[in-house]
Amino acid sequence: MLPYHLLQAVYAGLSGVLTLFLWRASARLAGRDRLLVRGGTTLAGIGASAFCLYGLIKALSEPIASLFIVIALTFYAAAFWLPALLLSAAVRSPSAPLASRAGSVAFSLLAPAVALYALLVEPDRLQVREERVPIPEWPAGSQPVRIAHLSDLQTVGSCERERRALVEVARARPDLIVVTGDYVAGPFFDTRPAEADARAFLASLCRIAPTVVVAGHSEAESVRERVFQGLGLLYLEDAARAFDFGGGRRLRVVGLDPFKPDLRLPREPRAPDEALVVATHPPDLTTRLEGMGVDLHLAGHTHGGQVVIPFLGPPITLTRLPGRYARGLFRMGDHWLNVCAGLGMEGNHAPRIRLFCPPEICILSLEGSGAEPADRTH
Repeated sequence: MLPYHLLQAVYAGLSGVLTLFLWRASARLAGRDRLLVRGGTTLAGIGASAFCLYGLIKALSEPIASLFIVIALTFYAAAFWLPALLLSAAVRSPSAPLASRAGSVAFSLLAPAVALYALLVEPDRLQVREERVPIPEWPAGSQPVRIAHLSDLQTVGSCERERRALVEVARARPDLIVVTGDYVAGPFFDTRPAEADARAFLASLCRIAPTVVVAGHSEAESVRERVFQGLGLLYLEDAARAFDFGGGRRLRVVGLDPFKPDLRLPREPRAPDEALVVATHPPDLTTRLEGMGVDLHLAGHTHGGQVVIPFLGPPITLTRLPGRYARGLFRMGDHWLNVCAGLGMEGNHAPRIRLFCPPEICILSLEGSGAEPADRTH
C-alpha cells in the first residue's frame, strides 16, 4: 500500500470513530427519531472537530498542517459513515416520521454513489482537448506546430490514468511538450514512490518529444531536482529557450517562477517572426502579460476546480481569476490563455477525487495567421 493510501486509511478510520460518537451524542440534542436533523448535527460536529484537529496539528507542527485534513475527515463521514448510520436508523426506527426516513434512505443511497464515482470513475475519465491557436508572426498556411500541454501530474504512485496519458500524447505526435508544474503529491513523510513515478512519467515524455517543465508549488525544489536529474528535460526556471521548427516557424518559450516571476524575460527583444509562449504554473499572471507581445500563455494549477457543481461551476480554483477561467482556451486582451485541468489531483491530506471535471491533456495546434486573430472565448 502506498504511503498516501495509508494516510487516507487513517483519516477514514478517524472519521468513522468521530461519526459514531457524534451520531450517538446527537440523539440527545436533536431527538432520536429526527434522523435528518441528527445527520446534519453530526456532520456539523465532524467539521468542527476536524477544524480543532487542524488547529492542534498547526500548533505542534505548522509545516504539515493542512485544511485538507478538514475536507478529508468530512468527506469520509458524509460519503460513507453517516449514510450507513442513517440507513440503519431508518430501518430500525419505525416511529420516525415517514419523510425523515425516506430522506435518510435517499441520502444513504445517493451520497456513497456520488463519492464512489468521484473516487473511482471520474479520475480515470481522461479527456484530450484539442485547440487551434492563430500565430500572427508565422506565415498564413504554414504547417502547424503541435504542443502537448500537460499539468499537475501530482502523482502518489503509478496508475492506469498516467499510462493512458502517455499513450495519448504519443498518438498526438506533438512537436513540443510543455508541463506547467506540480509533479509529486505524495505524503510529506515519504515522497519516494511519487518521485520514482514522476521520473518515469517525465522520462517517457522526453522520448516522445522535447519536453519543457516549469516549477509548481506542490513539492519542494529539492524534490524537483531529484525528479528532473538526468532526464534531459528543459527546466525553465525564469529562463527562456528558442525553437526553430523550420518554414518561418520560430518559437520562444519562457518559463517563469510561480511566486516571483522575472517579467523582464517576456519583454526581451526577439525576431519579428518569432512567436512567444509563456509557461507558468498558476494562471493569475496572465493579467500582467498584457502588452508584452505574448502570443500564448500556458498554465495549470486550478485542476479545473477538481469538483464542479452543475450550472454553478467550481467552488474552489485557488486562483484570483473568475471561476470560468479554471479550464479552457481564452482570449485575454492581446494574448491567448490555455488553462489545463491537469492529470492528477490534490494529494497528501486530501481525498483524490474529481467530480464533473475529468483530467485532461491539451493538444494545441499553433497555426500561422499572418494577422491579429479575432476574439474568441470558450
